[in-house]
Amino acid sequence: MNTISKTTGLTFGYILMAYYALVNLIVFFADYTLFVKSYLTIVNMVVVLILGICCVWITKRRLNNLITFKEGFTAFFIMIVLGFLANYIIQYILFNFVNPEAKIVNNELMIEMTQKIGKDLNLSEAEINDKINVVNNNADDNFSLKTLFFSYAQTILGSSIAGLLIALTFKNKSELSTPRNQ
Repeated sequence: MNTISKTTGLTFGYILMAYYALVNLIVFFADYTLFVKSYLTIVNMVVVLILGICCVWITKRRLNNLITFKEGFTAFFIMIVLGFLANYIIQYILFNFVNPEAKIVNNELMIEMTQKIGKDLNLSEAEINDKINVVNNNADDNFSLKTLFFSYAQTILGSSIAGLLIALTFKNKSELSTPRNQ
């Protein structure tokens, strides 16, 4: 593995970690109900994509504009692993140790959001109640270690698809025509 890819990925990973630390702390102490709002998720996704594009682009520049798919994806992957790890660790600490009541409120807001989405999709009351019962009978809350771990894995997988596309976009047009000694 190329050290330039690793160091660039680490650098952008630290930037993403700082971003998530700052956003999580500001949102938590300003209005923790914003964690269930979809626009916060969209803003976070846009930031990750912008940082990911910059990460792969800078990696390519540091490699004299000769980057393989593997080098581009490696830099992106290291960045998202670090950034999302910080995000979920901070959320776990905030909702389980700093203010556990916020966890209860956000779980209730998730139930209300499920009801609203069910009504928007024109589901019957029975179907909506079934969905709510599934949520209520779920022993895990949204901020338990198990749930956050699965969310982390799911986020890594989903973001990896974006990383694959970004790395594919930035790789050399023909990796075979521009061999490099590593």
